[in-house]
Order: sequence, then structure tokens, then C-alpha cells
Amino acid sequence: MNSAHQLSFSRLHRQPSQLLLCRRRLFFMCLTFALLAGCVAFKQPSEQEKRNVSEITSNMRTWALGRGLIDLPANWSGGGDVKLFYGLGADHSSVEVRVLGEGVTQARFDAALGERASRIAAVKNDEMDDIPMLVSASGDTPQSAMLQYYMRKTRRQTFVHELHLLVDDAYVMLRAESYNGNTAPVEARLLKLSKEIFKVAPENAGAGFALGPIVIRSHHDQEIASFDFSPPASDVSLSIYINALSPDDEERLHVRTHKDTKIFLAGDYENLRAGKITLADMQAEESLIGFSDDTHRQILFVSENYRDNPSLSRPAMSIRLSAGGMSAGPIDPDEPEDLVRWTLPQFANKGYDLPLWQQPASPEPVNPSLTDYEAMAVWDAILKSVRIRYGAVAPKPDPWANIRGPSAEEAAESKRILDEFIASLEKRRSLPGDSDQ
Repeated sequence: MNSAHQLSFSRLHRQPSQLLLCRRRLFFMCLTFALLAGCVAFKQPSEQEKRNVSEITSNMRTWALGRGLIDLPANWSGGGDVKLFYGLGADHSSVEVRVLGEGVTQARFDAALGERASRIAAVKNDEMDDIPMLVSASGDTPQSAMLQYYMRKTRRQTFVHELHLLVDDAYVMLRAESYNGNTAPVEARLLKLSKEIFKVAPENAGAGFALGPIVIRSHHDQEIASFDFSPPASDVSLSIYINALSPDDEERLHVRTHKDTKIFLAGDYENLRAGKITLADMQAEESLIGFSDDTHRQILFVSENYRDNPSLSRPAMSIRLSAGGMSAGPIDPDEPEDLVRWTLPQFANKGYDLPLWQQPASPEPVNPSLTDYEAMAVWDAILKSVRIRYGAVAPKPDPWANIRGPSAEEAAESKRILDEFIASLEKRRSLPGDSDQ
């Protein structure tokens, strides 16, 4: 082989290695650009953001949340309601339970109850010869009162029953409906449930469904609840939905997020974070997005848990944190919390709202008061705190077990039989010839 051929041969064998080297250089250049782009998209938090997060999350308050507990920033407030189901078939019955206020005195309880009853009674049922919508109002004790009123203006014997309770300083309302005039079983259930509600501290809630300051130790079959919390005068809000026995959604959260944002936002949103997480020791997903229009920006964080064996101790939970949009106005500390307005029946809430032409203009929407970093840090702190209480579900009693013991009549009859038996033995000993044996 001559020298020219040797040179050509060596060049042919060097080209693959040089090509590989160029490819490696190109790969590292792309990687460098990707890292730089990542640093721009996910910039490090400022010192001010870190201080804000520390201030918000270093002082947390524990709330009783259904069968679990949750820690929220100390200045947040809120509450919720639950619907309890007895039976799971078409013939089930249900009772709604809501805490209307805490720190309520006997005087405020009486005043709120009086206003409620008078507002309902002031409305006439024009389908029943203009009789008052309020059918009856009675109270066994100063801390409890039962109201019964027509569900709507109709001739049908369909009623709403409300049992109002003052449990220590918590104002609790139980509400159920009766049909075809069959009122006795409904009122009996409300009275029974009223004896199963107790004022507790969150950490000592024990067994039962906890609703803020109270726990409900009722043996029911299903529970569906919703809670709402927010800081004072803020655009930030947290909502929680609990459904004990609902099956998991067939489509996971990330699939529905993609579909919903495509429909409602035309796919124009920022995917801040998404993926699998753990919520209350159960598998879960989260989807954190931001979106904007011509006036303002909003963020929406959502998390849902998944479980194969739904139960009271393994409920479905959906948690949503939003910021931006409408901002709540400041609360006057000198104005007591309204205990009537928000839960009145629709027909009795006239007079609260001003006519449309007298109402002030809606406030302009606002941008989130939390940066993305601050919102995600608060979100993480809240989600990590959610846990199911130990012993939150008490075993359901065996309906066939006789744990109450004999009644007074049964005990008296047993004693009579025993006395007769003892007397017969005494009579047997006194027979002639017994002493000779």
C-alpha cells in the first residue's frame, strides 16, 4: 500500500471518532442551554419570599377535619357542613349538620333563633289559605329548639325540620326533610343525633366525624362534607371536599386537568407542577397551574387522593387552593358574626340584599397576593399536615347483641320466678318424713 493510500485509509478511520466528538459537544451545549432555561423558569426564591413563607407557616392552627386533622395558618378561618346518610339504598334517610358559630352566648343563641323563626313565620303559604310557612316551634331546654316549616309554598305535606343546639358555646344546626306528613321518624332521628354531638378540642376529637369545634359520634353509613377556609380580607381560599364511600374517578387528575384547561382556557395556562404525591397516607396526585386574561392572573392548585377500598377511614378527598381574582373585603371586628342569614330557606331571605340598582359595583379582580413560590410552599405545608385520626372510626355495634341488659319488667319477672323456686324448696323440706331421711 503506497503512502497516499495509507493517508486516505487513516482519514477514513478517524472520521467516525471526530463525528462522535462533535455530537458529544453538541449534546453538552444543548444540555447547558436547557439548564440555563430551567434556571430562568424556576428561579430561586428571594429572601423576602422565604421570610413571608416562614411567617405564614411557622404559626399553624390544627383543625378537626372529618375523620382527620389539618394544620392551617393561624389567621385563617372557616368551617364546613356534612350530610350524614343512614342506609345506602334508595330508601335512605339523611341529616345535614352545620356549625353556625362558635363562642356563641345563650343570649345570641336566643336572638338568632327568634329572628329565624319570625322570618319564616312571616311568609304565608298561599297554596294553603295563607297560613304561615312555620308549622311549629318548640324547645325542650334553653339550649335546643325544633322548628318545622313547609319546604316550599305547596299543599303537599313536605316539611323541613331543624333542630338548633347550643353545644357549650358552639351553635349547631341539624336539618332533615320529611315527606307525606311522616314527621315522627325524622324528629326522632334528629333528637337521637343531638345526643351524639360533643364540643371537643381538635387533638382530642376521638371517634366520630369532626366538624370544626364539634365531633359527631353517630353510627351512620355515609358522609359527604365540604369545608372552606381563607385568610382575612384576602384573594386566597382553600376548599376541601370529602366523600367517604365514593369510588375513585376513572380518569386521573392529570387527564382531567388537560381536558378542562383545553375547554375553559383554550390550553393557555402555565403548568407550575404536577405529579404523584401522598395525601393522608394515601396515594394522590396534584396539579398546580397558573392562567391569565387581559386583566389579572390566577393560580389554581388541586390535589385528589386515590384508594381501592373506600371506607369512613379512607375517604375521597379533593383539596383546592386558589389565589387571584376576587378578593374578600375586610371584616369589621365590632360586628358580630351573622348566625341567621346564610342558612335561611330561600323563601325567607328577602330583605337582606339591596336591589340591583342600589348595589355597589363589583370590585376589580386582583392578581394573586402570593407569589408562585409562596403559594406552593404554603400548599406543601398544608397537604403534608393532613392525617387521619387514630381511632376516628368506632366499630359499629352488633344489632343482634343484647348489651343493654334486662329491662325493669324482665328483671322483676326473673326475680318472681326465682322467689317461687326458693319457696318451693322451703315447702319441700317441711314435708313429713324429711327428717328421717
